[in-house]
Amino acid sequence: VNEQITFPDLLRGQDPVFLAEILSKINEIYTVPIDFYAYYYVSGANQCNTRKKRFDHMMHYKMVFDYLSDSKFDKIRHQFRYEMVDFIRMMGVEGGKDILDATREIFKDQPDVLRNFEENFYFYHEKNEEMKKLVDFNDRNNPRISVLIPVYNVSEFLENSIDSLLNQTFSDFELICVNDGSTDNSLEILNDFSKRDSRVKVINKENGGCGSARNRALDEAKGDYIYLFDPDDQIELDAFEKTYKNAIYNDSDIVIFKANVIENNKITNSRTYFNLDKLLKNKNFKRYSFNYHDVKEIVFDIGYAPWSKLYKKEFLDNYEDFRFDVGIAFDDVPFHVKSMIRAQKISFVNEFLYHYRLDNLNSVNHTSSNSIGIFKIIDIVEEILKNEGMFEELESDFYRFVIYHVLYYIIIADSQEYFALAKERFSRIDEKFVPKNNVKFDLVLNIDDYLEFKFEYLKILYEETSNKLNKDIVKLTKDNEKLKKKNKKLEKNNKKLKKQNKKLKKENKSLLNSKSWKLTEPLRKFKKNI
Repeated sequence: VNEQITFPDLLRGQDPVFLAEILSKINEIYTVPIDFYAYYYVSGANQCNTRKKRFDHMMHYKMVFDYLSDSKFDKIRHQFRYEMVDFIRMMGVEGGKDILDATREIFKDQPDVLRNFEENFYFYHEKNEEMKKLVDFNDRNNPRISVLIPVYNVSEFLENSIDSLLNQTFSDFELICVNDGSTDNSLEILNDFSKRDSRVKVINKENGGCGSARNRALDEAKGDYIYLFDPDDQIELDAFEKTYKNAIYNDSDIVIFKANVIENNKITNSRTYFNLDKLLKNKNFKRYSFNYHDVKEIVFDIGYAPWSKLYKKEFLDNYEDFRFDVGIAFDDVPFHVKSMIRAQKISFVNEFLYHYRLDNLNSVNHTSSNSIGIFKIIDIVEEILKNEGMFEELESDFYRFVIYHVLYYIIIADSQEYFALAKERFSRIDEKFVPKNNVKFDLVLNIDDYLEFKFEYLKILYEETSNKLNKDIVKLTKDNEKLKKKNKKLEKNNKKLKKQNKKLKKENKSLLNSKSWKLTEPLRKFKKNI
């Protein structure tokens, strides 16, 4: 390095700026995994005790961001951003106005950074009316969230679903409902909602499928974040509040949250989706973001539906192809894969905020004629991975995705045509990507007639089910024997306690009838009165 690197003329934050400048000018850094130095920590809040120090502390973040602007420093820069937002908490009420003034001055040419900081400031002080007034939270031309709903013949569920949206604790959103040529009274219900609530916008179009309806809504969306909702499901009333706060704190491209199901009109955890807490253990999800490099399973293993994700619109708008494929079932799969491999900052709300309805018989998943569309989806996903230059990296995950989904729909489709396509697709998979002892996969390759395959396949399912039931019976039998032994032991203890109780009663009766007890009765009464 030819130029001299010096410490900046700041009262606070000199060291991080000095290090950031060094990092920006070198190619390698070596570390020794030994603790040589003990640092005496003093809270930054105590040290930033003047307006000048607070201003300089905010300035040092700007300088660090400028030095570390290269994409290779994304994670480091993001950690500094966390620190900058956490500085709101450190300063509390006393220094809050100073750091807000400093941020507005220092980041006046970076409106996105400033807006995000102001929103974090607002939510941190949301219970303090005086501090909240420092940020004009409602001074917005566009809503913070655009909620997009494709609607087709769901009048049975529509009112409850939309009520769960309109009654949210976070109200700054628009609700764009696209009626996709419904033949029931869904459009009438939507129009009634739009008359009652100005946030509801209704678009009526000819039937073109879920993908076309979602695309139309995406074209109309004005919010900072996009949420795609299915009109037969329900969402927790604080879902938008929790996901939006998580999004702005983590500066997320996508926020994922958990979902369970509605069965027989009851919310239950009999099935759960997007359980990222099982993959990312011991994480503080309020202050944590990741991408597919950190958790490869998010591409093919956590679920594809968009209703459990909040997307930053700016992230989607950076790509021309963030649209849903039209005229085909499972159109959310390619959208999901593209978003997961492109997003740099994904965060997670570890709560069940969405309730997915299983008993809507008009759903794509209940329609056998849609099953064959999985082959088109597989081709689209393969092309996406190749175009993004990620096919080799995710090849084994992709083929696991292919095998699982082709086998999943093979009996649902129940046709020789589907079976022939499955056979052709499996024949192109290198055996190194096939799980060992996958009998169902081998059946597809080794049998030509679908009915013969179906017979053998159902035999395997029967055996698997029988084996599982037998294991369950064995386990229940063992559990029952343990309970019997425990009960026998409790009965024995109970008899023992009854004998002890009988003996104590006898002793007590003997005591009460004794001369000494009768002679001391006046003394006991005297003591009680005292």
